Amino acid sequence: MDRLKIYSTRTLVAVEFSSRPSSLAAIGGRAHAFRRLNQAETTALFGQAVEADSSAAAKMKHLMTVVGDRVAYWEKRVPPGLDCFVHHVRFEDEARGRAAYTRAVASFPGLAMIGLYAIDPVISFFPDAFPVDPAPNFWRPGTTNVLTADSLFFLNFFPVQAGLREQVVQGTTSIYSESAPGLYHTNNYVDLVSDLFTSSAGVDKVASVNLNRYSDGHGFFKAVAAGAARSVIAEGGHQAFQWHGMLCHLVGEGRK
Repeated sequence: MDRLKIYSTRTLVAVEFSSRPSSLAAIGGRAHAFRRLNQAETTALFGQAVEADSSAAAKMKHLMTVVGDRVAYWEKRVPPGLDCFVHHVRFEDEARGRAAYTRAVASFPGLAMIGLYAIDPVISFFPDAFPVDPAPNFWRPGTTNVLTADSLFFLNFFPVQAGLREQVVQGTTSIYSESAPGLYHTNNYVDLVSDLFTSSAGVDKVASVNLNRYSDGHGFFKAVAAGAARSVIAEGGHQAFQWHGMLCHLVGEGRK
């Protein structure tokens, strides 16, 4: 894909509560699905990261005290006995995206949310690499960060709020600055298109989503904890910044 053409694409993001993910192949586009890690899995991954890097343990632990309800948001909405999946489907242009959104709403009425989004070029680093393609490693020019079985995805859902874009810019760039030598691979920050959004199950309207890929659990916790310590994510007054994140693994491709 041409480096600039990615900004003409549109992305359908949907959340599903079920025992297994539905196939959205019928709506067209390039589709991938992610399974949300529950709180027990997230806690275990955090413990491994702390054990692997004692020098960053204090910042990681501080991060966990800050996130609180933000990462529990989805946990509270998933019915007992079910998993939470996120669908990511990219379309070549807005016309295809709009048509697919209409088909998805009609064909999958049980989804917890469906929205159509456009990539924001200011906050998206190597957006054409998300979710599964190689991303340039700007800490080591000439090398790339590639998808592996350990790759970890952090999908962050933002409700409507004042100063949202500015706060995401600050938080994302702070994390990238702490990601040497290539812990943070790529992200897509996407904005809602023309209010094309529907939800159920108590899910709030999602104005934007930040879709991120990290090297692994240690890479995620180390980079985010260091960046968050000097950004709106964890600095004083952070309570006003609302976000509902989930750690995920890719379903199928790239997983053991």
